[in-house]
This record gives sequence, structure tokens and C-alpha cells, in this order.
Amino acid sequence: MRKFILILLTGISAQQSSATVVYSENFNSTSVGSTIAGWAYEGGNIWQVTTDATLDPTAPNHVFSNAGNGQQNVGVKFASGAPTSLGTTGDWIKVSFDYRYSGAPDSPGLQPYNFFRYGLYNKGSNTTFTDDIGYLADVSYWDHADPSKDGDWNIRKEVNVYDAFSNGILLDNLSSMDPGPSGDMVSLITRGPAPKKSFTDGATSHSTSLLITRNGFNVDLALYQDGILQATGSDSAFAIVDFNTLYFESPSDSTGFALDNLLIETGAAPEPSRMVLLALGCCGLLLRRRR
Repeated sequence: MRKFILILLTGISAQQSSATVVYSENFNSTSVGSTIAGWAYEGGNIWQVTTDATLDPTAPNHVFSNAGNGQQNVGVKFASGAPTSLGTTGDWIKVSFDYRYSGAPDSPGLQPYNFFRYGLYNKGSNTTFTDDIGYLADVSYWDHADPSKDGDWNIRKEVNVYDAFSNGILLDNLSSMDPGPSGDMVSLITRGPAPKKSFTDGATSHSTSLLITRNGFNVDLALYQDGILQATGSDSAFAIVDFNTLYFESPSDSTGFALDNLLIETGAAPEPSRMVLLALGCCGLLLRRRR
């Protein structure tokens, strides 16, 4: 009897936790030295497929790397038609991947810290300003001596003020005419103070994920590093619930950076009614019969 109930509840749990993959890429089907079809690149130092046996120990060891070319934004539109939509409370979308610095981060040049960002967007046209909107995660900082750059984790919302990906997506611009700081990017972090991120020596691979869940008219956001929750956020000001694009900003130094096992998946809110009632009904009938 107990075994039957356990099996039944396990089946319900599996149904509720099911997810749909909307985009995945492990870069193994693309030859070394090539770019990835469908990705958009900013500038001339584009990302390429390389090998990294530390990040990907399974042959052919393919990863996607900026090969030490400095900060370069890349993106891919994962929805060819209608965007993935969080239609009701409990619906969620998550992006996750593995990453590694190719070595210890070096001097980041113009920026007194080293970081990378990634996020999910609803990308608009290439002719309209402020129609590329999304959420970003600040993930890995070089813990620099500059006291104003402490490298805390963060989750941000951005309304891009440029009309094309190559002209500043992921950059905190004041307006389309003024690419100054502290403009269109707003911090949403609610869990704090977040722990400082430590120096990364490049010898260790890491994983990260950003989970976005609809909560009424709002969205809740959670940033994980190596499976550990590091930061949470919430957006109640015209929250974004449609997504069709992943954007990624690499570190600004020349060390090199690689990612692998990219996965974007979504899930619907579980239906508590039908299956749960069925389970409880079956359990009740069995207990009654046993008595």
C-alpha cells in the first residue's frame, strides 16, 4: 500500500517538474575555428569554437570561446516564431551553462574589475530604440582593490537604448544619443548584501543559471552559481514575460573565456487539481478497502 502511494506521488512530482527545452547547444557539431550559425556578434573579434578538456572532458571537447579577444557581446535568438511566454503564475524559464576562464583574469584595461553578464531578452527590431528588453545576471567578478567595485552578485533589468545589437546591447547607456553610465540598467536584487565573489584562477570550471518565474503581474528572479543560490530579484514595474533571445557579455580582459552545455528550458505551472485529487482519491479508496 505504502509503496503504491509512493509510486503514485512520485509520478505526480515528475509530471509537475517536467520542462520543455527551447534551446540547447554543446558546440560538438561545429568544427574548431568556426562560429555558430544563427548567433549575432559585436565587433570583429568574434567568438569561435575551440577545445577545452577542462571545461568539457568528453571528446571532442568543444566549447565556445572568445579566445582572449576582450569584451565582446554575443547573442542568439532561440525563438524563431512567437517568443516563449510566461502566461500565468508559476510559469518559468531558465538559462544555464558551464563556464571557465582560460587563466587567471588579468588587468581589465578600462574597467577596474572583471566580470561577465548574461541574460534573457525579448528582442525587438533593429530600427526602434528601447524595444530590446530583458534581465541580466552579473556573475563572476575579479575581486579588484578598487573599493567602489566590490564584485557583488546582481540581477538587473535593461531597456536597451540602441537600435541594433552591435551598438550597445548589455551596456548601461543613458540614451540613444548619450552612451553614459547609469542609464537604462536597473538593479533588482532583493537578497543582500550578496557575498563578494572571489578571485578566479581559471583552473576550475563553474556552472551558473538564471531562473525567471512569473508571480501574478510580477516576475521573481534567482541567480545560482554551482547550484547555490547567490542572489534573488523581483520586478513589478511592467515585468517582462516574453523571451526570445539570449545575450552574453564576456569579460573585458584578454585572458580568454569559454562556455559549454548551454541550455534554455521552460516549464508550465503545475496543475494541482486533477492529478492531486485523483491521487488523494485513490489513496482514500485503498485505505478504506484495507480497513
